[in-house]
Order: sequence, then structure tokens, then C-alpha cells
Amino acid sequence: MKMRMAGVAMAVVGCLGSGSMAAEFELRQGLDIFDDNQSSVDALHSLTLLRELRPGLHFGQSLYSAAAGDGGGLFLGGFELLWRQRLSASTALEFGGFIGGGGGAFVVEGDGFMTRAHVTLNRRLTPTLSGTLGLSYTDITGSQVSAPAISLGFSKDLNLALSYGRGHSGAPLAGDTVIKAIKPIIRSVDPQGSTGRNGSDLDRMTTLGAELTFASGNNARGEVFMQALGAAEGGGEGYAEWQLGYRWLTADAGLRAFAEFGAGFAGGGDVDTGGGLIGSVGGGVVVPITRGFEAEFGAIALAAADGDFRAIAPFVRGSLTFGGAAGGGDAKPRQWQYSTGLTLQRETDDFRHPGSDQSGDPLLIETSLDLFLTDRTYFTGNAQTVVAGDAGGYAIGQLGLGHEFPLTPRWTLAVEGFVGAAGGGGIDTGGGLSGGARMELDYALSERLKLSGGIGVMQSRGGADPVTLHLGIKAPFTTFH
Repeated sequence: MKMRMAGVAMAVVGCLGSGSMAAEFELRQGLDIFDDNQSSVDALHSLTLLRELRPGLHFGQSLYSAAAGDGGGLFLGGFELLWRQRLSASTALEFGGFIGGGGGAFVVEGDGFMTRAHVTLNRRLTPTLSGTLGLSYTDITGSQVSAPAISLGFSKDLNLALSYGRGHSGAPLAGDTVIKAIKPIIRSVDPQGSTGRNGSDLDRMTTLGAELTFASGNNARGEVFMQALGAAEGGGEGYAEWQLGYRWLTADAGLRAFAEFGAGFAGGGDVDTGGGLIGSVGGGVVVPITRGFEAEFGAIALAAADGDFRAIAPFVRGSLTFGGAAGGGDAKPRQWQYSTGLTLQRETDDFRHPGSDQSGDPLLIETSLDLFLTDRTYFTGNAQTVVAGDAGGYAIGQLGLGHEFPLTPRWTLAVEGFVGAAGGGGIDTGGGLSGGARMELDYALSERLKLSGGIGVMQSRGGADPVTLHLGIKAPFTTFH
């Protein structure tokens, strides 16, 4: 099952990118197979996006998910650093490390802070695809996961059509991978005779999230998607999922039908996904609304590979479309901003579930992607995983709107409002639905990098209504479509 899982996921990744030119970015998937059974997690799957900072040195972010055993719903996110030493034209030795955190599925009872070190042999298989084999050691505080592992995976070069900073120069090369659309999602998940980890029948739940879709070359009728959702209402507080998949469309534009399949990892709360691997298949219709915006209506069948979770899930997606295939000199630019940093939530009296003996202010790693709808107004998606504060498993996903107010050539005030899903780690979010707002003060070190600090509030239907403090960096960039 472990090898089949890796093969399915990499078949999807293989749809991204083209050409043989050197790429700044790599999309990597891996599998860490632990050599003992000290916990309910037998293997971890990793999804990593790396960027080369200078020759041999790569930095990026990773999401680790339980992939085998009985820990489905364990998710950990954070930062990856890798040094690659070339041994020959097709072979390299890598030394790297990860620092981050998370939890879920009752695997982590403490902070959820994770570290991982590895040494890996990287072998070029095709001009854009490499295979990896190595040894690693992973430790997650507050859990029984502290063990060496055999690591294997694949790495795909990505020639993303973008430039750095605000504004742009030049245009993407034909055949570059482009972002085709960003799609907020609301999905109703109706379990089909499934029982939870406590043995009772699972209730219907509502999940919220978003996806990015990608196109390569001039294929307007096919798209690769990457989506993530979390429970916001019903019986699934603490449930989350992410999938990679492929979608076929019957026409380039206008009213059209689609079919899709996906594979990924899910679990958390009381949802029993076994080891965590899930798959889905479904379809629906695309309805144009206005120029650049469409609505998608459909349903998927969703099932865990080895857990008691099967569901029918009708959904509605909005679609902010950018055009699709990579162009030449007439490609249109879109302004974005990548943000990452730390968020501290100040614990209140009713912050934890009743009866909890845990306490502390959760510290979370957060990552945001902002799409500018106008010169200053942007749509934002934000994800957070806990690294400290005795709340292992606490995670947040949010969507919202923001606006920038320039104060001086270097100082900017940003105000954001958001809604999303939060849960896990004993935090009382009352089912998962959350919302809030925050203000951030940004200082531009250069056109490519800003320092950012801020304060905000979060509201939920439970007792989790903390004041939040934020510190991080922001990196503007431009994509071409």
C-alpha cells in the first residue's frame, strides 16, 4: 500500500511542468517508513516546495501527513533547509533538516514540535524528474514518534512563470507552468455508514477550504489541482484533508462539464481514516458568472484506503480564473504576496475544552498567499500549525480579504478580515467555524522583502476567542497568464 500511495501521488505531480531547462523550484514528495512500531504512525508522507537560494542551497516549506498505521489526521507543517552536493552530472548527495509542528488523531499530547534530519542520495531520472533514497530521523515532542526511517521519494522541477517583487519585467517562456485559478470551496460531507474512532456513527459535516489549479503548455481542457479543507460545522471538529488531483473539462470556456480524481491525506477529530490515505472521484458543471469569475457545482465520492470513512460530498466552488495556458509576450501579470511567520494566541479562561488540564499560549507557524484583486485590495488564504503551547494538533485554515494603506514609501498598514475552520489540540472552537480580523504594519527592506508585525482577534463558536500577535516576512511576486 505504501508504494502504491507514493506512485499515485507522483503520477499527479508528473502532470506539472515541462521542458528541460534548470528550474528555481522543486516540488518534492517523499515517504518516511519508520523502522519500528513505537507509535500509531508507521510512515509519514511529505509534500515540499523548495526554491534554490544560491547554488546548492535550497529553502522551502513542507507538509508532513500520517500515511500508514492508525494515525490518519496527523499533519505537521514548517520549514525545510537542504544542501545539495553534486557528485556527478546526474547524482547528488543531500543534507537537510526540517523544523515545524502540528499534530492530530490523538498522536500528539504535548506541544507537537517536530524536527527531522536526513541524508539523501538524489538521482536524476529524466531532465525534470529525480528519485531520492536516504535515511532520516524524526522527533515530535509530546508523542511517541522519535525514530529513524528509510526515506524515498521523487522531485519534479517546476519552471513557474513569475518574477519577484511588485511589478514585472519580461514574460514567461512558452510551456512554463502557470497558476490557472484560485478556488474557494464549501463542501457538505455526508458519511455513508461510517463510524468514528469512538465507535459512534459519524454526523454530516461542512468543510471549508480552497484550491490552486495549474496548467502547462496550451492544454486548456486539463488542470492539476491542489486543495485543502477543514471542518467548520457538524460532527468533524478537528478534521482536515488535502488532495492533489487532475480535472478534465469538456470545453475551453463557457458552460461546460468536468470530471476529476484526487488522492491525498485526511483525518483528525473523530473521523477514522486509518493510516490517512484517501481518494476521491467526482464531477460537475462550470457556470460562467462574470469575466474572470465562474461557479462550479458538483459532488465527489470520498473514501479512506484503510479506515472506516466513506462519504458523498456535494460542493460549490468559486473560481477566480487567470486565463490558463502560458503565453508569450502578451501574457498578463498578476500581483501576489507570499507571507510566513509566527502567530501567538493568548489563552483565555474558556480557551480549552471543559475538563482539559492543558494550558499555555499556543505558538503557530503560519503561511499566507495573497492575490491582489486591485492595486491594494487582496484575497488571502492562510494556514497555521502549532509548534508550542501544549496544544499539539491545533490547526487553522482561513480565507479572507485584505487592504493595504501606504503610509510612506517603505511603511504600509494592512487590514484583514477572514473566516475559516480551526480545531484540534483540545482548543474549544465549538465545531470548527472561526473568523476574525487583524492589522499588520509592514516595513519594506527591498522590493522583494518586507518585515511584518501585527495584532488581531479570533472568534469561534466555542470558548476560543484569543487575541493574536503576529511576526513574519512578506515577499511580493508577479505571475504571468
